[in-house]
Amino acid sequence: MRIPTWRLVLTSSAVVVLVAVGIGLTAAANGPSLAPAGVADAARTSAPGATVAPQRDRARERLGERAAWGSRLLRLGRHIVHVEATVTDRDGNLVTIWIDHGTVQSVGSGSVTVSESGGSSQTLETDAATIVHVGREDATLADVTAGDQVFVQSRVDGGSPLAKRILIVAARSS
Repeated sequence: MRIPTWRLVLTSSAVVVLVAVGIGLTAAANGPSLAPAGVADAARTSAPGATVAPQRDRARERLGERAAWGSRLLRLGRHIVHVEATVTDRDGNLVTIWIDHGTVQSVGSGSVTVSESGGSSQTLETDAATIVHVGREDATLADVTAGDQVFVQSRVDGGSPLAKRILIVAARSS
């Protein structure tokens, strides 16, 4: 059976977008924190009135650009509801990955239920190896509570999804 070219292009484009969103979410969650603008960098200067070396200025600009790119991808990620992708693992085996975004409806022993936009919900199994982050900070499954906004990356084996990573989106301060 021959697959139409437009389907191959559409599928490839979707995979590229999903990979870019995943990289952006990872960068936004794990990236270095930036110093507030306008704060003097006294520890790095060798003498009063000395300026920061041009190399450090360029490095700081690149860091700011990466942070801006990460925040743009995070804004895009907020529109994600459910993503299902089939990829190959290190051994070349096909693996199905889910990314779910929504509000935690309930947390039970060994599972978390995420309520997604549009009224659907996903119940995902958890185990001791499930990694949890609150923003950029490490956390535990005990920190996941009903009402939290989360992104959950799951691996589907035998039809049941197992949550590998949970990112609790920290509430914005006013």
